[in-house]
Formats: sequence, structure tokens, C-alpha cells
Amino acid sequence: MFTPACNAFDQDIWAKELESFVPGRVFDAHCHLWQEANAGNNREPQSALRLEVDGKRLEEWSQTIFPGRKLGFYYLGTPLRDSDVQGHNAFLLQESQRQHWPAAAIVTPQTTAAQTAELLTLGFAVLKPYRIFAADPAECAIADYLPEDQMAVANHYGKTITLHLSKRNGFADPANQADLAHYTKKYPRVNWILAHCARAFNSFMLEDNIWKLAELGDNVWCDLSAVCDTYSHYLLLKHFNPRRLLFGSDNLAAGGDRGNYITWGRAWKFQPGQECSHCDGQATLVVYEQLRAMKHAADMAGTSQEQLQNLFYHNAATLFH
Repeated sequence: MFTPACNAFDQDIWAKELESFVPGRVFDAHCHLWQEANAGNNREPQSALRLEVDGKRLEEWSQTIFPGRKLGFYYLGTPLRDSDVQGHNAFLLQESQRQHWPAAAIVTPQTTAAQTAELLTLGFAVLKPYRIFAADPAECAIADYLPEDQMAVANHYGKTITLHLSKRNGFADPANQADLAHYTKKYPRVNWILAHCARAFNSFMLEDNIWKLAELGDNVWCDLSAVCDTYSHYLLLKHFNPRRLLFGSDNLAAGGDRGNYITWGRAWKFQPGQECSHCDGQATLVVYEQLRAMKHAADMAGTSQEQLQNLFYHNAATLFH
């Protein structure tokens, strides 16, 4: 398991490429906490997702990689199969109350409507379902890991759901498009956050479908976490409602790793850095690669400084006020 660190190479990338791009206030709307005491029966001990992170450690890391910025956070849990979800939610709520930032409760297909309501009345601002809890994580429908009774409870309380889409083609899959069009209209009081540029780690998922995403309505948001495909960011900056875009880092496990999320064909994966004889093969942090992609996309899309300030801070501050 890696230990996140910010070295001289990262600091050079920040100073030369990112310092002038990232506004003075940063609200991280996609970052994960984890407490190993809640591993339960999980059998993935080497997973970077099981990196111990509480609110204090997350803030210290964020101050290191975003120097001089005023920070805000929205805490996500770490959804791991066979973990102690109840214990993990208790930890998340404790950190939310201790640090005074909103948090999402992890829900599984087995979470009842009554349990969902209890989580939202206890103080959670958001529900966080995840495809790993479905029988077929790679090709499950939304309702396979987020039952409608949970959507109905979130709608009743006017809460938020952060959704990581499944299916190999992500938002390009017609079933996902139809389901989102249906659920976002049926449950209009839910704010739907589609994580990872609506999971468009590869821009092909949006190239022919950005209009369908943009037409879903004002209760649909996209966080930009961990996506390093410049064109995915460009399509959202150019064609999606700019007041519905949220910065997220996917720290610490993903954003704090070294490498890049690369694409080819209709695929994508994490690629760590490697030695290269023909160039400097050092890898920087994934979150810095994401920010580089965002910077290039913003330049191509003609994104204004006001829009960037909204994306990095004000949009999330408004959502989680």
C-alpha cells in the first residue's frame, strides 16, 4: 500500500503549471475517508482504498497539494464489499460533526427505506450507493445498487445522491441514459451528482451524448474527480450547465497516487509512472494530472475566471450550504 507524498517534482508541476490556474478557494466535492477498524470481512488488505484517512489527515494532505488555498470538503465513505457499513457510517458521521463538513452515508441494496431515512435524519447530507454492492458490478442497472425506495426517501428529504455509473460504456449506454432521464424527473427533489464526469474516464462516453446529459435538468450535477481525459472535461465545460460542475480530487487513494488514468479505444485504466530512457519518466500525482487536463480544457472552451471560481468552490458551497 502506498503512502501519499508531495515531492520536489510535484511542487515544480504545481508552481509552473497549476498555481496560476487553481483559484484561491477549493471545495473538494469528491474525497474519501476510511477507518481500518471497519474493514469487517473485506479480503482486500493491499487495496489502496484501505488507506487510513480521517478528516484531519485529508485536510493536511489537501493543504500540502493545494498550498495557500481556502479549503472545503464533502466526505465520501469508502465502499468496500463485506466491510462493516454500519460502523463506517458511524465513523463518517463522527468526522462530519467533528470537522463541520457534509458527508455521504454508504447505502447498499440491503439498506431499507427506514434505515435510509434514519441516516438522513441523523445528519448525513448525501447517500452514496456503489456498484460494487450489486450482483454484477460491471453491468448492473442503477436500481440494482440504488433501489427506488432509497431514491424516494432522498426525494422526500430533499437530499443528494452521489452516483458512480456502472456498465462498460458508462453514460453512453442507452439503459443508463433512459434510467437517469426517468429517475431525475421522478425524483426532482434529489440532487444527483454523477461522479467522475458522469464516469467519462474516456471521452467517447460523452462525445455523442453530451446533449442528453445536458438536458437532464438542473437537479443533475457532475463532479470532475480523477478524470484525466482532456476532452471529457472540455465537453462538460463547453456544453454542460457551468453552475452544476463540481471539483473533486478523489483523494487520497486515487488522487494521491502517481501516474495517470489513460485511455485507448473504448477503454481506460490507471497507469503508474515508469522509467523511460528517452525522457523524464517521473510521474506526478493523479490529481495534478486531472488539474492539467482541466486547465487545458478550460483554455480550449474559453472558460471564464468566474466560472472557474464557481466550479472550484461556489457551486459546491451552494449545494451543501
